[in-house]
Amino acid sequence: MRAFLVICAAAATLPCLAQDRYYTFFADLDRLGGAADFSFLNRPLTPADRLVVHDGHFYRVGKDLKPGTRDDERLRLFGVNLAFSGNFPEEKDAVRIARRLRRLGVNLVRLHHMDSSPDSDPQQARSILTTGPYPTLNPVAVSRLRNFLDALKAEGIYVNLNLHVGYAFRPAVDKVPAMPDGAAIPTQSKPLHIYYPRMVELQLEFTRKVIQALALKNDAVLGMVEIDNETSVVDAWQRGSLDRTSVGEYGAELRRQWNAFLRAKYRETASLSKAWGGLAEGQALESGTVALVTNKELAPEARVNDFLMFLVDCDRSYLRRMREEAQRNTDALVPVAGTQMGFGGLLNLDSHSGLEYNDNHFYIDHYNFPNRSWDTRDWRIRDSSSVGSGLATLLNMAAARETSKPYTVSEFNQPWPNRQAAEIDPTLAAFGAFQDWDSIMHFAYSHNRNWDERTPNGFDLNSDWSKDVSLGQSALLFRQGIQPARQALRIPVSLDVRLQLTRERRNGSIAPALAQLMEYDPALALQHRVGLARDDKAKWQPRKTSGAVTSDTGEITYDAAAKTMTVQAPGAAGVFGFTGARKVTAGAIDVELAPGSRGFVTLLVTALDQRPIRDSARMLLTVPGYTVGTQRGSDPPRPQRFIPYGQTSDWWTLEPEPAANPRPSGGMSGSAPPVYMERVECFVLLRTTADAIVVYPLDGTGARLEKLAAADVQKADGGFRIHLQADGQALAPWYEIVR
Repeated sequence: MRAFLVICAAAATLPCLAQDRYYTFFADLDRLGGAADFSFLNRPLTPADRLVVHDGHFYRVGKDLKPGTRDDERLRLFGVNLAFSGNFPEEKDAVRIARRLRRLGVNLVRLHHMDSSPDSDPQQARSILTTGPYPTLNPVAVSRLRNFLDALKAEGIYVNLNLHVGYAFRPAVDKVPAMPDGAAIPTQSKPLHIYYPRMVELQLEFTRKVIQALALKNDAVLGMVEIDNETSVVDAWQRGSLDRTSVGEYGAELRRQWNAFLRAKYRETASLSKAWGGLAEGQALESGTVALVTNKELAPEARVNDFLMFLVDCDRSYLRRMREEAQRNTDALVPVAGTQMGFGGLLNLDSHSGLEYNDNHFYIDHYNFPNRSWDTRDWRIRDSSSVGSGLATLLNMAAARETSKPYTVSEFNQPWPNRQAAEIDPTLAAFGAFQDWDSIMHFAYSHNRNWDERTPNGFDLNSDWSKDVSLGQSALLFRQGIQPARQALRIPVSLDVRLQLTRERRNGSIAPALAQLMEYDPALALQHRVGLARDDKAKWQPRKTSGAVTSDTGEITYDAAAKTMTVQAPGAAGVFGFTGARKVTAGAIDVELAPGSRGFVTLLVTALDQRPIRDSARMLLTVPGYTVGTQRGSDPPRPQRFIPYGQTSDWWTLEPEPAANPRPSGGMSGSAPPVYMERVECFVLLRTTADAIVVYPLDGTGARLEKLAAADVQKADGGFRIHLQADGQALAPWYEIVR
C-alpha cells in the first residue's frame, strides 16, 4: 500500500504515464489529514443530540432533552448511503469506516437495502434477514450493525433506518397468497405489501424486531426512519403495475377495500351512481361488486378521482401504522418519512400528511442498459451535465418540496464515468443549502465491504476520486457555508390540481407540470426558496426570471446560456461548468482554463479557518477532473478510453477489454489500477489581503508535496495569479493555500 502511494505521489513530478492530459491519483482515506480532513465538522453524539422536528426543520433537542426550547440547535445533514452488505462491516473495519466518513464531512448514513438478499448462511452478513420466515433476523448482521452504530455515534454520525426496500414475500415460507398461474410475487412485493393485511402485519413485526434487536430506543444515533423505498399504490396505478399485480386473492382484497371506501362515502348504490353519472351493469355497493379503476380509465372523472383518493387512503393507512410502530419502539419524537415525492407526486402531500418529513431522489445521467437490465458489460450513458442542461433536475427537486416540513434528498448521483460528475456534490450542496433543505445523501458510499477498492465503479463514492476530493468541501457548503434564501415563495396546489397531475401521471416531473398548468417558472428556485402548500383558496401569481439568475442572498449565480454556475459566499468561491476559454469571476476568484483544455471545470475554494476567503490564512482548493482506470492488458499501461456506444453519436461507454471479451462495454464495476485523472490546467486569480501566499499540491493522504514555484504564484492586482496543473508541477486535484 505505502509503496503504491509513493509511486502515485511521485508520478506527478514525472512525465505522465500515458497521455499528457492525465495523471495518476489514489487517495488513502484512512490516513487522510491536513487541509483535506473535515473531521472538525463533527463531534460525538450524546442524548442532547437526539434529532427532533419543529418549525419545518431538524433540530438537536439540546441539553434539557426537551424539544421546542431555547437550547434546541438547527442542523443540516450531509449523508451517504450504504447498501446491501456494506451496512454490516466486520468489527475490524467498523471504526475505520466511521472515521473515514467523518473525514469526508459526513454526519448521516442511510442504511439502505438491508432487507434485500436474505442470507441462507448468516455468516455472510449480506442482509439483516435470513432465509427463514420473514422477519427472521440475522444475528451476525445485527451484531455487526450495532457495533457499527456505536462507531458512527462516536464520530458524530447519525443513521437513517430504512424499513422496507427490497424484500419480496415468499408465499410458501411467509404464508401469503400465491399469484395466479404460478406467477412470481412482484419485485420487492410492490405494491402488494402496502395494502395486503398479512404483509402489513409482518412488516410491523419486522419494524418492532429490528429496532429492538439494534437497541435503538432513545439512542441519539437514530436520526430518522424511512418506511418504504420508491413506491406507493398511487404510483403503482400511474405506472400500470397495480393492474398487473392486483390479481387473484390480492385483487379480491383490494376490491373489498375499495367497496368499503365507497360505502363509507356514498352509503348506497343510488348515491354513487348519481355522483358518477351511472354504473356498469352488475355493479353495486351492496354486493361489493364495484370494479377497480384501471390505469387506462380517465373517465368519468368523478370515478377516477374517487379511486385516487381511495389509493391515497391505502397509502396513508399503511404509513400511519408503520410510523406508529416505529415510534412506539423508539420514541414519539423520531422523525419518520414515507416514500419519495417522485413515487406518488402531489397526492403524496395527502397520503404523507401525518409524517414528520418528506424525501426525494434524483439521478443525473443514470446508466442505460439497451439489451439486458444491469448488464455491467453492456451499458451506456449520455455524458450529460447537470450545470450544462439547465439544472432542470435540481429545479424539479426544489418544486417538489412541501413548505411546512423538513425536506431531504436521500439518493442522488451523477455516476462514474460521466466526465462532468465532479460537479454534482458541490453544486447540489450549494443549491440545497440555499433552498434550506435539511439533508442530502449521496448514493452510495459502498454497495459491499470492498472498502479498499483502488478504482472507481458504478454508483459508489468509495474510490471515485473525481467526487471524493471535494466531498468535504461540499459538506462544509451544505452544513454551514451557504446562507438560506431570504424570501420564500409558497406554491399553492389545490386538490383539483393534485388530482389532475396524478391523473396525468405527473408524479416525478412536478416543476414542468406546474410550469404548464400554472405558469410557474422553475428558475425561481435560483432566486428564492420555493415550496408546495395544499391550499384550495390561494392562487399562484406568475413571475418570471430572465438571463443569468442570482440568488437573493447574492451567493449563487447560474447562467443557463453560458452553462456555468458560480458560488461567491464569504468563505467559499467556486466555478462549475463549461467555461471554455472565458475568464469567469466568482467572488474572491477568477478562473480561466489553459489553452487546449476540454473546456469544463469544477473548481472550489473554501476557507478552513471560518474567515472570509479574502482574509483567510488557510484554504483548500480542489479542481478534480474525470477518472478512468487502466485498460487491462495494455502495454505500456494506458488509460481506458471513453468511446461512443456502438454506432451511436450521443451515447457513450468505456472501451471493452481485449479480444477475449466480445461485449460492447468495459466493466461498469471497475477496471484495473492505477486510476488516471484528467488534468485540468488553469489559472486562478485569488483576491486576498495577504502580502504573500504559499500553494502546496497535496498527495493522496492530504500531505503537502513540493510547493508551487514562484513563477506559478505571481502577485497580481488585488491578489495572486496561480497556475495550477502546469508542466513540471506535482500534479494533484487539491491544494492547500497558506497565507
